[in-house]
Amino acid sequence: MIPNKLNFYLELDAHLSPLGFVRETYMQDSFPIWKSKENSIIIQGICLAEFKRLDPGKMMGFQQEIINFRMDGFSAFRIWEDVWNQKKPWILNFLTFQVNKPISIFARDTKVVILEEKDVRDFANKNHLLGFLKGKTYLACIVPPHRQFRNIQSEFEIDGNPLIAIAVFGQDRIFKSEEGDSQISAELIQICTDPSVRLVGGLTKLISFYTFLHTINDVMTYSDLEWSAGMAFQKIGFKNELITVPLYFNVLENGKRVLAKDVNTADACNSGNIKSRLLINEKK
Repeated sequence: MIPNKLNFYLELDAHLSPLGFVRETYMQDSFPIWKSKENSIIIQGICLAEFKRLDPGKMMGFQQEIINFRMDGFSAFRIWEDVWNQKKPWILNFLTFQVNKPISIFARDTKVVILEEKDVRDFANKNHLLGFLKGKTYLACIVPPHRQFRNIQSEFEIDGNPLIAIAVFGQDRIFKSEEGDSQISAELIQICTDPSVRLVGGLTKLISFYTFLHTINDVMTYSDLEWSAGMAFQKIGFKNELITVPLYFNVLENGKRVLAKDVNTADACNSGNIKSRLLINEKK
């Protein structure tokens, strides 16, 4: 259900202004943006009522719009009104550490461990926009005792060791080529780090540990286009394969999204995802 009040943009003004963002008109008949020139960050707010009034012809460029922001050298994020209402604390925490840079922790000061679902659920629910996502294998970077002299802290601990990041992998999948060769692909479902921390080398360390446990040829993952350009993956060798088409949703009275049966009556959509892949042991 679309909220009756139209004060979403005023609420964004109130919360984003202290972080140094100023509202601007991006272009005529488009959604407003908040720009932080000092940090090269653009936030676009999407009011549900305005989305419902959007000319269907303009939907064709909706996905491209956020890509264009990044082509101009900005970090760009898109905030939907319903997502804001559901995840406001996470969004504000995330943006705070985009502006006020997090502390850097080096992966060499952490240790990768295998955990159970129960060990990572609360961490993911607190530190990821989508909350906990179920998988097959759960890995984590913790700070072992011999590195705790660096005073690295976390709200979450594993056996007394600060928990810094988690990675959730799905079931490995086997694909066969036309020549009959088998290719084993792993899926990285979720990577989640405490937003107050920049874990340098953490993604590489978690993936390397997984490849030590599993014989695979590649790792595939998706990046939410509204919150990421996938640069962290590209920096360690992931190659973009495609951008998925947007999905359309109806917003229920409790604020939850469900897939819309009819695009023409949808209350919201997403911007699609970037599908990327890292080759591990490429077969010739």
